[in-house]
Parts: sequence; C-alpha cells; structure tokens
Amino acid sequence: MKTAEDLSGKASPREGDVRRLKSLTKQLDRDDIKLGMPLLDAAVAGLVLGFRPSDREMRRQADRCWEELKPHLAQHLSNEDEVLLPHIEHMERFTPEVIERIKLSHRELHSLTRKLDGVSFEEDSDQSVGSAGKALVILAMKLDDTIDNEGLHMIPVLRRELFA
Repeated sequence: MKTAEDLSGKASPREGDVRRLKSLTKQLDRDDIKLGMPLLDAAVAGLVLGFRPSDREMRRQADRCWEELKPHLAQHLSNEDEVLLPHIEHMERFTPEVIERIKLSHRELHSLTRKLDGVSFEEDSDQSVGSAGKALVILAMKLDDTIDNEGLHMIPVLRRELFA
C-alpha cells in the first residue's frame, strides 16, 4: 500500500495533487474491499469475547483479525488524515459540519485502535480480553459505517471533482 509520502509527484503542485488524490481514491476503494471479511470475523470474535472472554478459539480469531486489520486501518487512516482531509477542507461541496463528522469518526477509530494496540487476545486476562472484545466490536461497527459513508458520499464527490 502506498504511504502519503510515496504519493508525492514531480509535476506542478496542482497536477501532482490531482494525480495523488486519484491514486488515493482508487487505493481506498481497494482497501475497503479487503477489510470486509476481517471486519465481520473481528466483530463476531469480539462479540463472543465480550460475553465469554475465556473462549480460546475466539481469542485466536480475534488475534488473527486484529493483526490483519491493524496495518490496513493504520495506513488507511493515515492516508486520509494526511492527504485526503487537507484537500476536502478546501472543497465547497464539503460543509464544515461534514468535515467535522469525518474528523470525529477518525478520532474515534484512532482511539479504539490505541485501546486494542497493546492487547494480547491470546495471553491477557479474561477481564482485559472481555473489554478488548467489546472495543473490537465497536471498532468493526464504526469502521464499517465509515467505509459505507465514504463510499456513498466522500469518494463519489472527490471523483466527480477529480475526473471531471
């Protein structure tokens, strides 16, 4: 996956910005597709662990899912925070309220990611794993909602502007 730094071009700033944003919108779509099943599996594991944190199979599933989601989520949020959001803040089609909702959603996802980052689903106490399971469910739901909203609203608006 390309990082925000990898997206820098040598053309004029405007042409470079457009190229970077076009590439990023395509990458975000691919990322969203990749996250589908791991999100569902993470939500199921997290839900079970929230009620039955001693379940060894769900601990392994939660660990696998989190390890798969973590790098994609970190890169996805980084690209959006560093490249996409600064651009859409200057677009008339995005109201300050919409931009603030996007930023709030990202802050919530970052916060949940930090909660899960230090957890060992396979080795931590039942109490810790139970709390982490609940956080994993919330993360999966919020991320799924964010992906849906971006796919329905933000990405199409960006595409109309960039590909027009």
